[in-house]
Amino acid sequence: MPITKRQITIALSVYLAALSALAAYALHSSHVYSLPIPDIICALTLALPPLAGIVLETVLSLHDSLAQKGQVQTSRIFQITITAFLIFETVLATLAGTHISPPGSLDCALRERWEELFRAKDGEKIVRIQDGFACCGLRSPRDMAFPFPDARHGSDACVVRYERAQACMDPWREEERKVAIMLLVVPLAVFVWKIAILLSPSSSSAFLPSAIRLPSEDSVGGGSRPRGAIEYHDVEEGAEEEGGDSVRAEVNRLNKDSNVASYVESGRAKAKNGLWQEHERWREAGEGA
Repeated sequence: MPITKRQITIALSVYLAALSALAAYALHSSHVYSLPIPDIICALTLALPPLAGIVLETVLSLHDSLAQKGQVQTSRIFQITITAFLIFETVLATLAGTHISPPGSLDCALRERWEELFRAKDGEKIVRIQDGFACCGLRSPRDMAFPFPDARHGSDACVVRYERAQACMDPWREEERKVAIMLLVVPLAVFVWKIAILLSPSSSSAFLPSAIRLPSEDSVGGGSRPRGAIEYHDVEEGAEEEGGDSVRAEVNRLNKDSNVASYVESGRAKAKNGLWQEHERWREAGEGA
């Protein structure tokens, strides 16, 4: 059973929705665990899949509409759109990659974020981190842990209250890397989706260079806008005897006519040269007499 256009549309919509859900989960994790990943990166990554789907579908629909009306194609608009999205995806992927590796380079940003929360006495966010990873403190269970040290609590208050012996640096760092990987996957997956759409035979490829353009259904299956083609039929057996209207028969006749003309012209040249030589001999004989 052939795949219909509606099924393809539904599958692509589910694909983009899954990428949006992945980006939304990354944004949620970054916010809950106060990761040192800018919210703007997460927000733009979340907006990328639906934005790419809407814009690309709009441009392709506009091109098909103008092509049916015989108007100028929108190849320049399409190329500008694709280039803009390529730059957008590259920037997002690069920014996400800076939060993946090497793991040791992530400690500085994590320490600065924890110190910022500790100085601001933001116990709610620190508790969220400690409860999420079942840990206490940053580098050790007593390092800037919550409850904050005061007259009633010492630096080991978290260890005493929750009986935890693990620091939060390692699991917190792994969470940052996991979120960054999700943010990296989304623009890469959108790029792959876009290439698949552009190179699929069912989509319009008039915008693409001829080197990578695939044959469309119109030229193969006789679609709504069939393209004309130059047909060549070889000489069949007995075609010359029945009329000689084929291309090869016509070429053979032209070759024969050309050979005859060349032969006649050559004969004329030889006759002319012979008469000229005879005239010269008579003239020389007359002068000698």
